Amino acid sequence: MSIERLFDISPQISDPQDLYDSITWPQPPANRPYVYINMASTADGKVVVGEPGGTAKGVGGPTDQFLFRRLQRQCDAALLGSSTLRAGQVLYPAQLRRFTVTGSGELPLTNRFFTDAPDRAYVFAPRSISLAAAARISAAAKLIQLDGDRVDLAEALQWMRTEQGISTLLCEGGPSVNDQLIRAGLADELFLTLAPKLKGGRDIPTILSGEGFPPGISQPIKLMSVYRDNDELYLRYRVEG
Repeated sequence: MSIERLFDISPQISDPQDLYDSITWPQPPANRPYVYINMASTADGKVVVGEPGGTAKGVGGPTDQFLFRRLQRQCDAALLGSSTLRAGQVLYPAQLRRFTVTGSGELPLTNRFFTDAPDRAYVFAPRSISLAAAARISAAAKLIQLDGDRVDLAEALQWMRTEQGISTLLCEGGPSVNDQLIRAGLADELFLTLAPKLKGGRDIPTILSGEGFPPGISQPIKLMSVYRDNDELYLRYRVEG
């Protein structure tokens, strides 16, 4: 691994090899954690290089995976969408609190996301899920049910902040959860690995997929740093308010 600094407006990193090793986050809002999204994509924005609906394996290289683990160590908890859990096994450090969101109550409860640390696995679900689904989830994780027919992420993040004292939250997708966070104004930063690959394909998701913004409207982001290892780029953006 040989990381080179190309641009950085942050004074935190003296040695490029220490990239993302120790991050000082801004003070979180009073009603939610400070949220940073971490994703890897091909140069044309695709987050899967295998079958549609599969995992992100193979998108980024070894340095991306190394930085991925470093970013996991910078948070109080992690958030992951249920579609990402269905795509493959998810491994987190045993002590890390991990959250997922479901509308249907259908989750892969044998995934290591749950089985490695059931006392640190949390599921947000609407009260409308069936009693049978609620019972299954409660046997594998801590179930938090919210009012309404779908989970309001603003309400879920407020619960994390007020009930769990979570100050920093890492979101690792999937693209639909990323989209909801961005459109609701709930994400503060984006870490993006840009792999030197092209994938193409109309059915392959990008880092944001879902409802998106109306025509003529987009979310501005500010570039904070750019590093590279050979042809792979590591970008850090601040989501503008």
